Amino acid sequence: MGTMIRVFCDHCEFGREAFVGFGMEGDGAELCSCYRCKRLVQKKVKLNLSEDNPSFKCPYCRNKIEPVTAGDPCPICDDALDYQFIGLWD
Repeated sequence: MGTMIRVFCDHCEFGREAFVGFGMEGDGAELCSCYRCKRLVQKKVKLNLSEDNPSFKCPYCRNKIEPVTAGDPCPICDDALDYQFIGLWD
């Protein structure tokens, strides 16, 4: 089961809502920050039990990106991002 999240920055009013995590069939997504492009990027993920930590690349600049977590810096202004759970999906 996945989670619906809202990630936003109070300082610059930048944000996005996204469906993250995995569904019952092993398909899912992660929301990542690209600090080079200054955007939030939704990356599709296929559950692979042999791979603990998949690596992601920005589709725009090919920079390595990581999934967003609470307190990460905003890709635009570097202020802390607020991370809210708003629901579940499957």
